[in-house]
Amino acid sequence: MGLFRLAVTRGLYGRFARGLGRVFHPENAVFLHADGAAPYRIALNDGYWTRFALYHAPYEPEVARVLTAAREATPLFCDLGANKGYWTTRAAPLFDQVIAVEASETTFAELYGNASRLHNVSLHHAAIHARSGEILTFVNTHLSHASARLMGDAPPGARDRTESVPTLAIDDLVQEGIAALIKLDVEGAEVAAISGAARALAQGAVLIYEDHGNDPACTVSAHLLGLPGMRIYSIEAGLAPMPDTATIRALKTDPYKGYNFLAARADSPLLAAIAERFANPVNSG
Repeated sequence: MGLFRLAVTRGLYGRFARGLGRVFHPENAVFLHADGAAPYRIALNDGYWTRFALYHAPYEPEVARVLTAAREATPLFCDLGANKGYWTTRAAPLFDQVIAVEASETTFAELYGNASRLHNVSLHHAAIHARSGEILTFVNTHLSHASARLMGDAPPGARDRTESVPTLAIDDLVQEGIAALIKLDVEGAEVAAISGAARALAQGAVLIYEDHGNDPACTVSAHLLGLPGMRIYSIEAGLAPMPDTATIRALKTDPYKGYNFLAARADSPLLAAIAERFANPVNSG
């Protein structure tokens, strides 16, 4: 652990963690235990997740506050782009049903290991996109599972690995008439995914999504602001309305960070419930 702490920069830390994977057996891991959720396994060579286990830093506390605020207002949480299942395992004690979707075969295997025993969780190996039933190429980047993505216009690197993956649309996951809380983190495919959520959003679904600091155009937010009746909120310090991309751009001061925002139709009862509980710390945790 002392050696981990010496690797103070992002690049050095990532190289050090990957080096551990060549020295120690790949089954070596640590487990996060928090808030009554299932244990979350983190391999020692994982340069993304070991930082949180080592430094005991809260991971995206603003997302945790949204989940807590929504726990009695909707039966369904969708973790789309679930990675290894951190939010899946944290959401399982809070909601009647959790749906987790991950596109990378290798990462899905770790998601399965973390969440398959949870009785109210359903797992899908697929890519979230505009329509279900298509086959797309998924790129597993050699440096970080957190940067895996659909191929799109950017070709894979020389050391990246590609695989074919079926697609799922959000409207085919969310049951008719349910206003779901949806966390969407699909590394560049957000606009297509939102196109496949027209019914869910019209029926009051609330979306937690990422607008990355290295995107000055605020692509995802701009798309959402162009939809009729849609509202966007910053969630880092309460719910702060974001009326335009200039306001959102001003918040994104770190080009290496993904910033989480909340989006929903203005008339969403789930949005109203979350807003009320955010204003009341006793209810929102």
